[in-house]
Amino acid sequence: MTFWLLASVALVALLLLLAFVVPVSLSSSLQGRAEPSGGWAVALGLGLGPIALSAIAAAGVAPFVTCHVFGRQLVRLPLSRWIRRAHKLESAEANPGTPSVTWSRLEHSIARFFRALDPLETVLSWWEKERIFQVRSLVVDVEYSFRDVALTGRILAGLYVLSAVLPEHWQVNHTPSWEYEDRLSLAVDGRFRIWPGRLLLDLAGFVLKQRSRARQSAEPASE
Repeated sequence: MTFWLLASVALVALLLLLAFVVPVSLSSSLQGRAEPSGGWAVALGLGLGPIALSAIAAAGVAPFVTCHVFGRQLVRLPLSRWIRRAHKLESAEANPGTPSVTWSRLEHSIARFFRALDPLETVLSWWEKERIFQVRSLVVDVEYSFRDVALTGRILAGLYVLSAVLPEHWQVNHTPSWEYEDRLSLAVDGRFRIWPGRLLLDLAGFVLKQRSRARQSAEPASE
């Protein structure tokens, strides 16, 4: 019994060490399109080894998330349920007299976790730490046109300037269309390297720091 317990502890310690030292490769793809008729569609895919996650949203279609492992679909979850609940929760907070929204324990924990994060500050903090999150390649293809032709020209000039200052392994391909209509097509393919153990440790420290700031700002207000 003692042997198996020690072996389990050693195995867990080895896995944690590997997660801290060995990086994993993450691939991502984002596709988006908006038409002058008002139709639009966005699809996001993430691949991590045998695991593939995808999220799809479009005009007139309820957004959903799917998870595939070794090419087999395991989960398909509609996002409309959480979107409706988020709107109800905002309404309940703004109007205390409205009926309260019931969340499951898991949903409540996830919502509380993300509320403690500042998304922009989180991404920037990871972006600056190469041993946590590293961009191996990023390719952006964009086609665009606007009813205001001058706006199309300004965006064209801005993208040319941006392409000149980006790192070598980043690439922006853009094709303007001088039509008098609003149209956009976007495709982004990225390859990243992530150290999962360091990422989780940094995320835990970041959440604790955010909560500490929230408590410190709440204490003078309560006084």
